[in-house]
Amino acid sequence: MRDKPDKTNKLKARLPRGFADRGGAEIAATRRMLDKIRAVYERYGFEPLETPAIEYTDALGKFLPDQDRPNEGVFSFQDDDEQWLSLRYDLTAPLARYVAENFDTLPKPYRSYREGFVFRNEKPGPGRSTPTPSAPPRWPPTPRCA
Repeated sequence: MRDKPDKTNKLKARLPRGFADRGGAEIAATRRMLDKIRAVYERYGFEPLETPAIEYTDALGKFLPDQDRPNEGVFSFQDDDEQWLSLRYDLTAPLARYVAENFDTLPKPYRSYREGFVFRNEKPGPGRSTPTPSAPPRWPPTPRCA
């Protein structure tokens, strides 16, 4: 006589809290909207910049509550070298890192725009999701010439 499979250990298909699947119509609407936003940014001299969704946690700085376990407010994990990495919670910290690494070769003033999802490890409020779309224009401050 065969034993019946144990259904208590069966995996259930489900999304994590704050995440959502997006279908074709929603993706197409988002693309149309972002195309219009990009056109305006570029008309005024802003250039696109894409940075990774993951940054070294120490580059996120003052926004982290605990250096030993920086997982409150951001999604963090350790790599093989035991360095902390975090999903970006906004697009400003990656911009600051990019400008610091490339300052000498960037035009002044440097005008850029980025678009992408940011990830906040917090309970999403009404109408918000954990991966939040963001597309801010930014121009880092530069020293004034005398």
